[in-house]
Amino acid sequence: MRRHALASTLVALTAAASLTGCGVGDSIVGLRDAPAERTDTAPLNVDGAEKVAARVLDAASAARGAAAAEAAKSQPTVLAGAALAQAQAATKLGAVSASDPLRKASDPQVVAISRGTAWPRAMLVGTLDQASRTQTLHVLMSTAAKDPFKVYASVPMLPGTSVPALGDLAEGAPLVKPADKAGAPLSPTEALTAYAGGLNHPKPVASKAVTTTDAYATALRASTTAQVKALGSLATFTQTHIPVAQHTIAFRLADGGTVTFGQLTRRDAIVVSPTAKNLVIPASYSKLVGRTTATKNLVINSLENVVMVVPATGAATTVGADEQVVSATAT
Repeated sequence: MRRHALASTLVALTAAASLTGCGVGDSIVGLRDAPAERTDTAPLNVDGAEKVAARVLDAASAARGAAAAEAAKSQPTVLAGAALAQAQAATKLGAVSASDPLRKASDPQVVAISRGTAWPRAMLVGTLDQASRTQTLHVLMSTAAKDPFKVYASVPMLPGTSVPALGDLAEGAPLVKPADKAGAPLSPTEALTAYAGGLNHPKPVASKAVTTTDAYATALRASTTAQVKALGSLATFTQTHIPVAQHTIAFRLADGGTVTFGQLTRRDAIVVSPTAKNLVIPASYSKLVGRTTATKNLVINSLENVVMVVPATGAATTVGADEQVVSATAT
């Protein structure tokens, strides 16, 4: 399916500070006031940001494709946050696929750079896999002067979605604190919490402020419906989604809303009913739990990475998502 390609005008940063003289005498000897530091522009120019993005994403791609022992050592040097949590789970399970969003991170396009000179500093970067036409959004961030940029999130976009304008690239897009609601009907935390609640089964919590009609939520509901039907009266199925607070990152959109990156934990639990002798565990999960049947329950834990657009007006929508199994237990 065709995915919407990101559009971004790459404008070089050319801000120049004007110098004001300190008087006739000072002018004669060449003294001037120090130029005021600009805090209303991006800390990197576009060329510099693109070079950093290419270097970091190439390093991340190499780390994701390395053998398990090498990956365990190299991943923390180029990945952090949600991206590191997902990578470590995939490496541990030996489940790093060729379609992983960080395996083909070439020709990055800088979409936004955080505003100001303070830390953390972040970039929103897009890449396109030419073979699958899959657009992926990456967040690269540096938390301190001595901390190099690392990949904090990499999430494939959903079919037919896009990200609204983030304003002039040279001016920068402000980073938004997770609890900050200024300019939008929901804070990043509230949006992620509402989305998670809307995905729960069997008792989702609907919210008029957040839609759950996106491709990921729709596929998840279809899978849940099929699972419940297959189990019938032999077992009950529940699914819960909970945001991982420390992995929330958001940029301010030009209209005052946000584009929010978040990670959810998902817990799929199947409880065997008294009328059933046991539950046959699918092969893909039996390897994780070390057994082929469960007499009481089967629990599967996963990570879900999502990108949400929270507009200044209207309902929030999810424009990017993927998932990674972390662990499974059975009794």
